[in-house]
Amino acid sequence: MSKALDHADLMALRIVSAPASGEEPTTIDITTVACVVDRQKDINSVIAEAVAKDAGTAIVILWQGFTTLDQDSPNPRLANRYTVSVYSQPVIAGENLAADDVMESVIQRLLGWVPAGGNYSDRAQINNGGMMPDRTWLIYDCEVVIPASL
Repeated sequence: MSKALDHADLMALRIVSAPASGEEPTTIDITTVACVVDRQKDINSVIAEAVAKDAGTAIVILWQGFTTLDQDSPNPRLANRYTVSVYSQPVIAGENLAADDVMESVIQRLLGWVPAGGNYSDRAQINNGGMMPDRTWLIYDCEVVIPASL
């Protein structure tokens, strides 16, 4: 599913890029936050390394799979589902960013976004999300769905 991972890479670029002229500003500046696409490697060490850096926060994008949008269509359309998670230390220190503010800014960057080469019907949708229980990290996540044609 290289198209799904291509969308994940584009999503990562969208998240950490500054809003263009005419776009709504985000709650906080997240251009310095590490954003990683989970390719099923040792993600825990990648998260720990990213959180230890400047912003004290990391964003992780994981492709969860897809659903078929229209079983009867001659042109297959899928809805790729991603989990976008924000990891941070449970206690914010110094200049570190608050995970809930980072998640709010991530949602602002992705809501209604259309990946390159897409059209209006391919715009990103934000579904459910919230805080995830974890012993090590403070984690907020949300589900992002991006329709795509095969």
